[in-house]
Amino acid sequence: MTSEKYNEECIIKRTKQGSGSIGIWCCMSYYGLGIFSIFDGRLNSHRYVDILGNNLFPSMDLLRQEKPFLFQQDNAPSHRAKLVKDWFQEQEVLTWPANSPDLNWIENLWSWLDREIAKQEPRSLNELREIVPNILNNVPKTILENLIDSMPNMSV
Repeated sequence: MTSEKYNEECIIKRTKQGSGSIGIWCCMSYYGLGIFSIFDGRLNSHRYVDILGNNLFPSMDLLRQEKPFLFQQDNAPSHRAKLVKDWFQEQEVLTWPANSPDLNWIENLWSWLDREIAKQEPRSLNELREIVPNILNNVPKTILENLIDSMPNMSV
């Protein structure tokens, strides 16, 4: 029996990447991705309100559909801040309690995005900033459809 230790088919390739990260805000529907925002640094409440103001409602117009929108977000500190809660109240956005990540469509999109980024093996933050928009602009429609179609099965 041949050892699998050095069998190429059994080796998981890892690429050492530089330190650092980027942040991404995005929304999605069955019909596509909305406007996305890529930023450096941490997401604080001021930046989050700015991103929402510039992207949320234009994305809703872009993705207009007959069914009402369901806005979800996780329980990140910037999402719970008073400034953000006040902004939602001013915009008449209903509050939606944070659920487990597996019940949030976008969390599953982030997992898909992580795998797609890993395939391209960016070696710097600049390379990462270059490839992410290209990946997001080319998300297969079937990925979004499958993510959203899977939700009724997950929440039963």
